[in-house]
Amino acid sequence: MRKKLKRLRSTAISILRFAVLAVLAYQLLYPLLYMLSMALRLPEEAMDPSIIWIPKTFSLANFADTLRVMDFWDAFKNSMYIGVGCGLLDVLSCAFVAYGFARFRFPFSNMLFALVILTLIVPVQTIILPLYAEMKYFDGFGLMKLVSAVTGGPDHISLIGHYSAFYLPSLFAMGLRSGLFIFIFRQFFKGMPKELEDAAYVDGYGPFKTFFRVILPNAKNAIITVFLFSFVWHWNEYYQSNLFLGNLKKNFAIALSSLRVDLQSVVNVQTISDPLVVVTRIQAGMLLSIIPLVVLYLVTQRYFTDSVEHVGIK
Repeated sequence: MRKKLKRLRSTAISILRFAVLAVLAYQLLYPLLYMLSMALRLPEEAMDPSIIWIPKTFSLANFADTLRVMDFWDAFKNSMYIGVGCGLLDVLSCAFVAYGFARFRFPFSNMLFALVILTLIVPVQTIILPLYAEMKYFDGFGLMKLVSAVTGGPDHISLIGHYSAFYLPSLFAMGLRSGLFIFIFRQFFKGMPKELEDAAYVDGYGPFKTFFRVILPNAKNAIITVFLFSFVWHWNEYYQSNLFLGNLKKNFAIALSSLRVDLQSVVNVQTISDPLVVVTRIQAGMLLSIIPLVVLYLVTQRYFTDSVEHVGIK
């Protein structure tokens, strides 16, 4: 009797756990399912109360129009250049800085690390004007003024409209959310055994060679986490992109935010004011903008979950 009650209790707990997880999964997947359902509908079916999820007539016209409106492949190329480039640079520079905080003691190290953490609570909007001025009138650490005094050439260059406006901050561990990336790497390095470095020093390695040949190859979990975070945040970032890209083709977020206006060049005069057409096209555009991120997560899911567990992100 006791075993039977125990079995019933275990079954009830399993059913309850499954129900809770199913509800949470539905809440998380609902926006994606809604976008997919709306994007596959004809405009006249957008507000049809008889349609819950499955359209009566499947149509890919929304995607065809939206691809043309968004300049999808140009936007995709630019977003990939920014996301992948900044992700790789963030991994290299933030890991290097974090290793210094984790393994070396120098004056004001704790205060400097506290200032790094402080950058996490500073919105980019509050420092965007100095950043823009720095990129618009880039001087290269004052070297261009010295060269200009000798040669008479320009004393600055403009990086607005170039990918380097994104790459340079990431190269010097000052990019988007770099404070968080430094913190992730620092926590990971502090958890690594010091015997690895001691063995490297015995073999004649110096600090730099130890970092690149021993420490960094063993930080795969932290590298995956930081790269994915950096890629996704740069992919979704539109505030900086709107300023730094200049006349360059817009990235996904900018193209999507202007979708309502640009649709006027796609549909004819009789339908540009039809809100049903606008709704279906917007949902198709939103879905197109997140598909690359979904694919990236599906490919790296196992590595990402394992890296989060090892790095200890809360």
